[in-house]
Amino acid sequence: MPFITILFALDLIITGIVGFVVTGKEHITALIPSFIGTLLLVLGVLAFNPKLRKHVMHGAAMVAIIGFLATISGGLTDLPKFLSGNMDALPKPAASISKLITNLLMLHFVVICVISFIEVRMARNKA
Repeated sequence: MPFITILFALDLIITGIVGFVVTGKEHITALIPSFIGTLLLVLGVLAFNPKLRKHVMHGAAMVAIIGFLATISGGLTDLPKFLSGNMDALPKPAASISKLITNLLMLHFVVICVISFIEVRMARNKA
């Protein structure tokens, strides 16, 4: 699970950097996905320590839940406009795309975390 956390972190860091560059390097808020990714990267590296893994991975899941909830507005709420191809209806298309990518990455990571936690619990109960 630490390796998966690092991969999601790198995806978020890339999302933030690309969003920042695409918007003309004007708004530091375009780097928010990178900040979340950096936090997940640190947690992913710390999770390689078996003594810290349980707590760190629960912390990473919490970061992902907060990231998911924070990006629902402008992320999932704009999804119908993306799917219909109505990008002109969005006030800031680049920001909406970045929020949507961050939102979907966070949701995916939370689902993977929950599945992993259940598998670990089941394996522990068998032993």
